[in-house]
Amino acid sequence: MEELLYMILRGLVIGVVVSAPMGPVGIYCIQRTLDKGRWSGFYTGVGAAISDLIYCLLTGFGMSFIEEFIGRHRSPIQFMGSLVLVFFGIWLVRKKPDGSIALDPDHGAPSREGDILKGFALTFSNPLILFLIIGLFAQFNFVIEGIKFYHYLLGFMGIIAGALGWWWLVSYFVDKLRGHFNQRTMKLINVVVGIIILIFAAFGIISSSVSMLSAAEKIPSSHFDSMSATFRVADLSMKGWHADFSEEDGNILRLEVSPVSKADPFGDSKIDALSIAVYALPSGEVLSQTVVSDGIDPYKGKNAWRVTRVGDLWSVFAGNREYRHMLTFNSPIAKSPEIEIMPIGRGDISVSEFDVSQSSPEKDILTEEAMLSKLNSSGNAGLKLSGIYFLYDYEQDDSFAVIGGSYRLAVEPAEEAGFFDLYYMDGAKANSSLWRFGMKKGRMCPTPFANIFDVEWRDSEGAWMLNDVQAEYDPLLHTLTVKFPYQNTSMRFKKVP
Repeated sequence: MEELLYMILRGLVIGVVVSAPMGPVGIYCIQRTLDKGRWSGFYTGVGAAISDLIYCLLTGFGMSFIEEFIGRHRSPIQFMGSLVLVFFGIWLVRKKPDGSIALDPDHGAPSREGDILKGFALTFSNPLILFLIIGLFAQFNFVIEGIKFYHYLLGFMGIIAGALGWWWLVSYFVDKLRGHFNQRTMKLINVVVGIIILIFAAFGIISSSVSMLSAAEKIPSSHFDSMSATFRVADLSMKGWHADFSEEDGNILRLEVSPVSKADPFGDSKIDALSIAVYALPSGEVLSQTVVSDGIDPYKGKNAWRVTRVGDLWSVFAGNREYRHMLTFNSPIAKSPEIEIMPIGRGDISVSEFDVSQSSPEKDILTEEAMLSKLNSSGNAGLKLSGIYFLYDYEQDDSFAVIGGSYRLAVEPAEEAGFFDLYYMDGAKANSSLWRFGMKKGRMCPTPFANIFDVEWRDSEGAWMLNDVQAEYDPLLHTLTVKFPYQNTSMRFKKVP
């Protein structure tokens, strides 16, 4: 019994919260109450409540599909809904109040169906309310496993009861103000309400049009090529070193590292650290710089370095035990660079494990035949990580990340030794229309640490994520865990036997 009452209570709260925002339908309900009477306003609210219930039913029994569809077509839907508001707004501005303000008890009864239909049309023309409903369902745990059908039935009855109760209260209290209005006031209210609805519509049309134009002009991120350089450096004389990424035309991107001292957190002493700076040569422009002491060896020990580029976006990672993000900057130079690592002055450095990889757009899609061929030819003991993986489980922070669905990935060995490419196979939930079989989902880059990889990962919109994404392979369980620290999220994939 307690569960049933709790379900009804949740439904009542959701019904009130969904109806309460004073949008176009709320303003129109007030106008109908003042113009035609309390019951006319209430029946307008009934139409809105029916529309809300339909959206709640769609959300409850098809949340993932609805969320994906609305997210994918948000701008066109908003544009069409705004056009509906335009017609309502123009109709209200031109409408003349008829009849006496002092209404008899039966006034408005013949237009009951019309009021319900208008309230329904105004609310149903804005499917974006689904995002509010999805949030409320998640907040109140309205859709969870193990709930019986009749529990849901009572919950949805609570939603419609809460919505109807809200509209009854609105129409009741507005009707009490009737004595303060005359015909001229009613005409003014019609015009004001119509203009407000037109403002809602104009804002929706402008914002949706801008979104659609931006989407049309957006260059797919898959058109960008990428580069990744990894190496280890020990500064034996502690005089510093620099890595030059040079082009044939003489432009150079210089990564310069030198030992420095900085104040400790309390400011009463000095601690050893490394200064990391990036310059554009020959201009000498400083593109980015930082001073680091944590997670890196500021003495003569070896640090692992990784420099990546996707399009014009560069990132530098370094560490003595694991890669840590050091800095990010934009530069159009050094697309296909020659790389040279040298000491500063008469210093002495030791460089090892140097590796460079580049990918071009034509390598971003793999046919099914090519994928299966590569998998079948990579079964030796050194490449046991290769294979097909499915999403097994995950930990997710809903405020930062959207899990892309229960999809499958193919992990293929790349041309560069120790690197692996990740290819999408099927099952994406977010932006599924953008993905098709064989598209590159990411790349796993080796680190100095066994079975741990740095990952270049494409999000649901195809944009590359380069901020400390890492993967760890468990050779005993045959699982691949991809971690996104900035999103407080991790995904674990299980290899298909």
